[in-house]
Amino acid sequence: MPNCDFYATKEDHEGLLTWLFAEESCDVYELASDFEQPLKCFRSAAEVLAQFERSYANGNKWRSVHLQLYVRGAGPAFEPRRVELDPVACGGATFRYNADGWGLVQLYLGSASAGDARLEDSHTNHNSLKRAQLWADTADGLGAIEDWDFAKITSFSSRFNREIRKRGVAKVGSRAVFPGALKLWDIGVAMGPYKPGEYTLQRAET
Repeated sequence: MPNCDFYATKEDHEGLLTWLFAEESCDVYELASDFEQPLKCFRSAAEVLAQFERSYANGNKWRSVHLQLYVRGAGPAFEPRRVELDPVACGGATFRYNADGWGLVQLYLGSASAGDARLEDSHTNHNSLKRAQLWADTADGLGAIEDWDFAKITSFSSRFNREIRKRGVAKVGSRAVFPGALKLWDIGVAMGPYKPGEYTLQRAET
């Protein structure tokens, strides 16, 4: 299955991202750029993790970082898509860029700050050929589905998801729990809808 949900902290993400960049199978982009800024292409785990230090206008730090992975050689040359904005609704900004494409692999990374009572899931997913064909008539500007090598994309995704599951030290439901996330659970932090005392983790045998 292309979808893989898991629970991990920022510290957990570092190891997974280090593996991902060392693999050199994909380019890592942000899902959407800041207003009137180019789309970021990240070159290291540290660059991605630095996004968690950013703050919203109200002073709260980012709780999640949304990425798009372009599997090298699996599709047409990557081009950010310019999105026109309503300046009235966007503080005067008129455009931003998105990372779009039939064969891109989504990687959404969650986190929890000090004092948080809940850790949201992290997530990876991508289109299958069948799903892309089903939605082809409803999406504009994504180009031809036939330009993408879904077998190569699925091969990368399967390898990535195996790495995610391998790094889990426990499971809640069907979701892998990374070491840092397990420590939060043990002090009472919920993982999405799963709450300590209401659900039981299945810990890996040691």
